[in-house]
Amino acid sequence: MISGIQSRLLLTTAGVLAVVLSLTGWVLDSSFRASQRAGAQQQLMLVIYSLMGSAQEHEDHVDFTDELPEPRLSQPESGLYAFVTGSEGERYWRSPSAETTAVRYTSVQPLPGEFQFATVDQSRPMYVLSYSVIWEDADESLLTFQVATDQAPFRMAVQGFRRSLYLGIGGVTLVFIIAQMLAIRWGLRPLRSMQEEVRQLEAGARQRLSAGYPRELTGLASNLDRFVAHEERSRTRYRNALDDLAHSLKTPLAVIRNALREQPGSAGELVDEQLQRMESAVTHQLSRAVTGPVVVGGQVDLTDVIERILRALKKAYLDRDVSVESALPEALVVRGDERDYLEIFGNLLENAFKYTHHEVRISAVLDQRVHVVVEDDGPGISEVLREEVRNRGTRADRVQQGQGIGLAVVAELVGAYQGTLEIGASGLGGARIEVVMPG
Repeated sequence: MISGIQSRLLLTTAGVLAVVLSLTGWVLDSSFRASQRAGAQQQLMLVIYSLMGSAQEHEDHVDFTDELPEPRLSQPESGLYAFVTGSEGERYWRSPSAETTAVRYTSVQPLPGEFQFATVDQSRPMYVLSYSVIWEDADESLLTFQVATDQAPFRMAVQGFRRSLYLGIGGVTLVFIIAQMLAIRWGLRPLRSMQEEVRQLEAGARQRLSAGYPRELTGLASNLDRFVAHEERSRTRYRNALDDLAHSLKTPLAVIRNALREQPGSAGELVDEQLQRMESAVTHQLSRAVTGPVVVGGQVDLTDVIERILRALKKAYLDRDVSVESALPEALVVRGDERDYLEIFGNLLENAFKYTHHEVRISAVLDQRVHVVVEDDGPGISEVLREEVRNRGTRADRVQQGQGIGLAVVAELVGAYQGTLEIGASGLGGARIEVVMPG
């Protein structure tokens, strides 16, 4: 799938934005979780310091008064618990909050003067901070203070932060994408304007592109204008010159041909042969003008063009009693020059009328392209000649008059419109020629 420029830019920007914001969200989330963990450690450290400050020596161990420095240590299920253990891990004291819960102290015993922070999961996830100290007033025994707190409040804070973070990132992403869409649409507006004007050029509704394009498109617009103008001038010049040539030679050639009829003989045959060569040269040069570059053109009703050709051929071949079966839609619209289509289907239908025994059939189908099929019940074109008859001067028979350039002109014109010409066998017994043109 090849998408438009706007879709590519939008998808690229959205992809980059998604990656950047995802990484930003991950960094912020990790930072907030780390800050919550550090905050929990700081809180537990303050509780340990306050416990050490309120500790009292009692005989050979340390005890605490009923009024603890942190009220939550005295409240059951408060989420804050404290323990004091000896050097052998024996329990010296635990807070009243730990008496009514299943929280147990750990066997962690850091080096004296060092803090050790850990995450444990007993009956519930907790943060535990341990600190060992040599207590001089208690016979210099090694005491370890442990304080534990539930992780639930910190997890709730993290979840609330994540919710706000994701909502914020989602909102920023939506606003950015909308702003990017508007910016891309505004930035590509000159291209859409040029596209519409080129479409109008193709339809013949305008002769040149308008001015005022951005600097990046000015050169392209100028080149298109020059190319279209040059193409139109060239086609007009070719047509006019060759129309004049054909008109100038028409009368002399007719006079010479009539004179030859009155003077039979070998000399007359020789002059007739040279006369045919002259007519072939004129037709050849005219076809070169007709098959010039096809750039712009108006809309042509192909059904109307073909019906006009059929009416003329029925009159011209009235003595042949040709039966014509036409299966054309009411309106078969294509783009281009009407004279080109008259040349294409005029040649094809004239050949069909010329070589048919009795029946000519023409049909058309429109999907994404226009398919026109011309068939007859004549002798047809042998398979070995189907490619050669596209070349100038090659004829499939030597009986009928002609110079052998009709199908060559058709092939050149169809190719100029980026179409295709297929020659095959008809179900009627003769030739089947299919022309496929852009719709």
